[in-house]
Amino acid sequence: MTEKGTGKLWPILLTTMFASFMNPFMLAAVNIGLPDIQEHFNCSATTLSWVTNSFLLANAIVLLPISKIADIWGRVKIFKIGLYLFTVFSLLIAFSPNMAFLLIMRSMQGIGAAFMHVSGLAIITLVYPHNKRGAALGLNIGSVYAGLTLGPFAGGFLTHFGGWAYVFLASVPLGLLAIVFAHMNLKNEHVKSTLQKFDYRGSFVYAIAIFGFIFGGGRINSILGILMFTGSILLIIAFFRIEKKQANPILNITLLKNNRLFSYSNLAALIHYSASFAIGFMLSLYLQFSKGLSPRDAGLILVIQPVVMVITAPLTGRMSDKIRPGLLATIGMALTFFGLISLVFVNAETSLSSLTVILFFLGLGFGLFSTPNTNAIMGSVSRENYGIASGTTATMRVIGQTFSMMIATLVMTILIGRSKITVETLDGFQNSMRICFVFFAMICIPGIIFSAYRSK
Repeated sequence: MTEKGTGKLWPILLTTMFASFMNPFMLAAVNIGLPDIQEHFNCSATTLSWVTNSFLLANAIVLLPISKIADIWGRVKIFKIGLYLFTVFSLLIAFSPNMAFLLIMRSMQGIGAAFMHVSGLAIITLVYPHNKRGAALGLNIGSVYAGLTLGPFAGGFLTHFGGWAYVFLASVPLGLLAIVFAHMNLKNEHVKSTLQKFDYRGSFVYAIAIFGFIFGGGRINSILGILMFTGSILLIIAFFRIEKKQANPILNITLLKNNRLFSYSNLAALIHYSASFAIGFMLSLYLQFSKGLSPRDAGLILVIQPVVMVITAPLTGRMSDKIRPGLLATIGMALTFFGLISLVFVNAETSLSSLTVILFFLGLGFGLFSTPNTNAIMGSVSRENYGIASGTTATMRVIGQTFSMMIATLVMTILIGRSKITVETLDGFQNSMRICFVFFAMICIPGIIFSAYRSK
């Protein structure tokens, strides 16, 4: 699979766009169904957060190793496997008999999503010429935002009229269609690197380190959490040392060290997603518990942000082919910062119109940041590093998302404990939300600095 005339590339792009739509659609829809899941399984707020965390944690653990496997076995093959995994486990989640089974199946679904995402981005980068790549990436990221747009609306509708299980069942026909499209439009590419050895040692250390960092970080107020979190830091240091000596590492340390545009763009992505991902989780609970909205109405409010993202992402993708991507991304992160500062002052008396304005500016910030930043990353490496670049940027995204949820989980654990979100614990939840938004706004500041500096 190599660069072709762009007229012949539409079926490939549409297939990857459809798959890119599914993952964020699921994440956004599930956020709206969280109160119904809490009621069905009678679980605490902390346990409820793991409906999202389990998906992201498995996703983060798998992304880097699978990006290397995709370079060895073939990106199309990995892409198709991911579609099958995602679809099968979406079906199984809908019939979960208990919370433990649901969380395990969510983890497996996250693994399937990792297979799809890392290979899909590499496929687009591989087949599109440099001067068209930004536009193609913009359309692909636009499909991500389309999933985020329809997710809250569909999740609210399905939960309101059928219950949380219908959110997962809705992904099954989407997965089946994506599988058909993949077999019709994507042919297995010729792989030249089948003799490469896979970095099993580095992958194992990386997986344990990420698990300890996220799981332990969410329980940092306990002895076990402190030990796991501290151990994970030591393992991350060991992982970097291992990768420096590997002939075929899952993380190219030399690329990070010598390519400033690549390393700073990935760092900007890590910070941006760390600062922004938990917004949807917190606001979904806020709208339904603090404002008393139904799942359907909460979804209609939350849809504002991704609608703006859908509109702006393709436009900024084309712009990033002509204007420095770093400049556009820096403006986007600055808008995210101001949006987060505004969210700090949101309370039970805040009007829905005011919240809508804040969500509009957050969507604009996302749209200006994501596509140009991705174009900067993928355009900064050579063809043989597309898989690793794709895996690295996807890993930064998911680790950022997981870290964002870890902070939200930790703060709620401290202020609410193991209780459910009810009228009695509502003040604790609103204080949790405020503390989280202050923290997220603050970490945006170094992100803006890194993003601006790399654009030079």
